[in-house]
Amino acid sequence: MKIPTCIAAVSLFTAILASTSVFAADANEAELNAAAVDLGHRYDASYAAKDPSAMAALYATDGILVSPSGPIVRGRTELHDYYVKRFASGAQGHAITVKEVHVKGDGGYGIADFSVTVPGKKGALHKESGKIVAIYQHDADGWHLSLVQPSVPAGKHA
Repeated sequence: MKIPTCIAAVSLFTAILASTSVFAADANEAELNAAAVDLGHRYDASYAAKDPSAMAALYATDGILVSPSGPIVRGRTELHDYYVKRFASGAQGHAITVKEVHVKGDGGYGIADFSVTVPGKKGALHKESGKIVAIYQHDADGWHLSLVQPSVPAGKHA
C-alpha cells in the first residue's frame, strides 16, 4: 500500500471514529464480534450472489470503501455502482474471517483475513488474500460497515 493511501485511510478512520453519533448504549466485545462475524457472512453471501444492492446495504448510509486499487468509494450509490463493476469484472469467491474486534463507544473496529478470486492483468482468474480493517457502527437500523480498508501484500496484486 502506498504511503499516501495509508495516511488517507488512517485520517478517515480517525475522523469517522471521532464523529460517530451515539444511537445506543456502548457496545461490548461479544456483541461487536457477533456483529462483525454476521456482517462478514452477509458480505460473502451477497458477493457470491453478485448482488450490488445487498453489498451497498451492508454499509452505513455514508459508508466508505477504500477499494483494493486505491480509489475511495463513498456512500451507498457509489458502493452499488462499484460492486456492479466488480462483479462484471469476474470477481468471485469472497471469504472473510474476523480475527479481532475492539469496541469504541457504540461501535468499534476489527481486523479480518480475506480472500477473493479476481481477474489478473491478462484476464485469468487468480486468488488474492490479505487483511481488512473495518470500522463498524451501530445505529437505529442495526450494525453497518462505516469504513473498509483492504490490503494485499506487495507483489500479490494481479
